[in-house]
Amino acid sequence: MTMLVTGWVALDDIETPFGKAERSLGGSATATALAGALFTDVRILAVVGEDFPDAHRRKLEHPHIDTAGIKTIEGGKTSVWGARYSYDMNSRETWYPELGVSIAHLPPVLPEWRDSTVACLAAGHPAYQRDLIASLDSPKVTLVDTIKMFIDENPAELRETMRLADFVTLNESEARELAKLPSIARAGRSLVGDGVKTVIIKLGEFGAALISDGEYFVAPGFPLEEVIDPTGAGDSFAGAFVGYLDSVNQVTPGEIRRAMIYGSTVASFQVEGFGPSRLLTLTREEVEARYRRFRELTHFEVDG
Repeated sequence: MTMLVTGWVALDDIETPFGKAERSLGGSATATALAGALFTDVRILAVVGEDFPDAHRRKLEHPHIDTAGIKTIEGGKTSVWGARYSYDMNSRETWYPELGVSIAHLPPVLPEWRDSTVACLAAGHPAYQRDLIASLDSPKVTLVDTIKMFIDENPAELRETMRLADFVTLNESEARELAKLPSIARAGRSLVGDGVKTVIIKLGEFGAALISDGEYFVAPGFPLEEVIDPTGAGDSFAGAFVGYLDSVNQVTPGEIRRAMIYGSTVASFQVEGFGPSRLLTLTREEVEARYRRFRELTHFEVDG
């Protein structure tokens, strides 16, 4: 079982009502890989600049993460993302992304990684994501994510890539924009009607909705009394979702629903600290305990 993860390994400048972090370890690939490593072995494919701190690199040296695919670009600058959150943690003011090396340098899959059993491709150029899927031998699950930049600049290529993947993750504003519909349910149905196999729409603190042909399932968000930083919650959701599916013998509708709950469970830990700090200490035992609590909170029976 091996999970290929691509996306950004970056530096984050984050400010919330509860504090701030400057040039902290961040990036979509970082959160995705750390979440996936709770369930399976992970291979991370990304680029950083010469300015990427050695201390951050050491944080990624996880027993279940192979970092051989992280390439340092000589003379390059690591991508930086900055944002401020208000008390409404579902929305943010994005100060900047400094694209750095993450857009111009797109590393190919290492030849020895073509046998990866699943792939979780965090936001990236859709043509690159498509090439990565094609380069793998026979993955049992592929998931692609995107961001507004590619929806605006590469919509046709993005739709082509989305049709190739087994799962596509979008946040609610991205789904509405891509489908040009205000309703989450209708937007999801529209994307499925356009050839996407399964759409997962991330709803922030309210969880996520899975929509496919004949299927609609909603995983609520785990109720937390304290949220420190929501950055990377959607990426950790995707990483845990795909990582769990890599750990099971067969990908069935029931296992997909369990993967949704595991995704929401791990995402609830992600927001407890700045960036991926909570994921760096998280154990599978903690995940299982909260997963059981999650089931208790959402289970009900109807008499008669």
